[in-house]
Amino acid sequence: MVDNLETLDDLEEEDGSPTMALAAIVGAALVAGAVAFMVRRRQEPSPPEPVAMSGRAWERAREMAFNEERAQATRDFLVDKVLPELKPALLGILEEVEDMVDDGFRRAEKAIKSL
Repeated sequence: MVDNLETLDDLEEEDGSPTMALAAIVGAALVAGAVAFMVRRRQEPSPPEPVAMSGRAWERAREMAFNEERAQATRDFLVDKVLPELKPALLGILEEVEDMVDDGFRRAEKAIKSL
């Protein structure tokens, strides 16, 4: 049936249906996509599962991450360094909000008086 086919036109003439050529192209594309998906999926390493970790290793990691000394050092850094630098910015934002609210109340007052 498909012995001497060199182009898509030959395939259409062989079967007599232009949808046969389209079906062949779509089928080949689907197969190529599936193969590419399987190859890529196989190459990616699977993430390690938390269940595979031993309980001792997990406890050690938690102890290192949530050490009381580290928490205290973080608190000290925030209070001593970050908050003094943020204070003027926060006060400036608060003043701008206060001005906007006052302006809104003045407008509302004028609107009520004009009624």
